[in-house]
Amino acid sequence: MNDKVLIISILSLLAVGILSVLFIAVPWLINYALPNWKESLLDSGIVIIAVFLFVYGFYMNTKIH
Repeated sequence: MNDKVLIISILSLLAVGILSVLFIAVPWLINYALPNWKESLLDSGIVIIAVFLFVYGFYMNTKIH
């Protein structure tokens, strides 16, 4: 594994972690007393999956070309 792939992998893991904290943990803590935390968690999970698929597709596109 070369340095470029390692750096991209580490940065993408950090980005996913930061996004998951922003989209899942922060709203969950803010809406802790509300009964719809499951829906908020589901919506945030869908957003995280979409962002991950976009980043993965972009990475695969740059790898092919």
